[in-house]
Amino acid sequence: MLKLYLLRHGKAVNPEKSTDDFKRKLNKKGTAQANQIGFIFKRDEFQVDQIIASGAQRTQETAEIMNYYLWRKPIIFDDSLYLASREKIQAVLQEKANGKNILLTGHNFGLSDFVNYLVDDQLVMSTGMLVQINFNFDDWKLLGANTGTIEKIIEPQVHSF
Repeated sequence: MLKLYLLRHGKAVNPEKSTDDFKRKLNKKGTAQANQIGFIFKRDEFQVDQIIASGAQRTQETAEIMNYYLWRKPIIFDDSLYLASREKIQAVLQEKANGKNILLTGHNFGLSDFVNYLVDDQLVMSTGMLVQINFNFDDWKLLGANTGTIEKIIEPQVHSF
């Protein structure tokens, strides 16, 4: 049985005219959101074999905070996950997933579309939200429409600073 943890990056700083969206960092709330999810992962002893994340600054920071709590192998950063479609997210997982429990950190709207494709739902992921999807097979290449079941949704309860 495979487990996929899909995590939308934490809240990022507001875009400015001169700021490249790819380089936007987490703001204080986003950092707190990622830390809260990481704390829950550690406390509840979630098993993660690999972390895959978009190469954008805010997803890198979110994945690195998670890695702090999980003490995992190096993170695989993939720039093609930046604002990726559900098809691209699926292709990256099928190519790079190594293990039975994968944490993927990415962006909306592709991430929400991917969740809904896998479980036939209408979920919209907010910043910092994590969705755990379980599959009754052991090969990432079998990912497809309606092949998963949502096991858990964790939405961080962090107030603005």
